[in-house]
Amino acid sequence: MKEELVALFGGAKPTVRLFHELLKCMPLEERGIFFDRTFGLALSGWTDLSVPYRLFLVRLIKANRQRFVDYVRQKTVFGEFLYRMDELNLFLKGLNLLVDPYKNPKSSYTEISFSLLLAFDMDVSVKYLADKIRYARMDSYDFADLMEKSSEME
Repeated sequence: MKEELVALFGGAKPTVRLFHELLKCMPLEERGIFFDRTFGLALSGWTDLSVPYRLFLVRLIKANRQRFVDYVRQKTVFGEFLYRMDELNLFLKGLNLLVDPYKNPKSSYTEISFSLLLAFDMDVSVKYLADKIRYARMDSYDFADLMEKSSEME
């Protein structure tokens, strides 16, 4: 796949914009296959890639977070190791307490959401989860529920 990616760029500097432009020439189904194989290269051939291609893959994944999450969860073995989330709303409210949007550098709800979806089995999109984290607020009832669950674990 590395050779195909290098050939696609034809010696030009690999960029996400150019990647999308070059893929427009392919049939829709082929584009999806090429995306999957490119993501696969990011996961399996990372150490064999030059710095410009590594940087390109990081930027490609950031620009296509949802597509990458879907790929990892559905088309790789990592999908078998997702942790089940029983108390999503309570978890998000607790997480919101830890995320300080006023600090520098500012926490990115999208980055947090992306990371959580690579680890937890939640059937939501990156954008939806980012919004849920952003607006989740813990009240006294939630805190009491959390304390109750904490005492059950002891």
